[in-house]
Amino acid sequence: MSSNDHDLNETPEKGPKKPEWTPGRRLSRKGMPRARGEDLNAHAKVEARRKAARRAAGTPSRDDVARAALHALLFSLAARPDAPEPRDFRDLTVSCLGHALFDPEETQRVLADMVVRAKHDWVEWVYTRVFRAWRDGGCQGPRPERPEKTREIPRRPNGTMPWTYKEPRPPGPRRPWRRRRPSTDGEA
Repeated sequence: MSSNDHDLNETPEKGPKKPEWTPGRRLSRKGMPRARGEDLNAHAKVEARRKAARRAAGTPSRDDVARAALHALLFSLAARPDAPEPRDFRDLTVSCLGHALFDPEETQRVLADMVVRAKHDWVEWVYTRVFRAWRDGGCQGPRPERPEKTREIPRRPNGTMPWTYKEPRPPGPRRPWRRRRPSTDGEA
């Protein structure tokens, strides 16, 4: 036998061919066994239990703390606009938003509108929290009522409403009565 002859016993056999494409894991619950569907909801259920326990204990979330801090800042800016501490904090806020590529002039405008609405928005936030606590507690006791003054939206010093660019409306009816003039096409 020469060295060029291949011995069939020494030739390595090819293993099973790997599939070229395998389908991805199914994210839909359709057609899946019930036990697998339970696994998909496990994290949501754990988070719901944590959230319910936090609400029952009265523990504020990070969003609640941030909103309370925002209202405290807005109250201090409304009460003492020229005090150095609130002004420094406002400038720091504008600077941080500037680093995040927001327009500084627009940021100043939005903050000014928030100062105008500070009391109104705080009362609305507190009412919403009280109402949700009442609702989540099984609607025990009388339903909390929204304070009457919060139905009026505060206005800027020039009379325009915050969050709008509209000029103040002159006093009088909202839409003056208009008579429709007959079409000139029908007369001809």
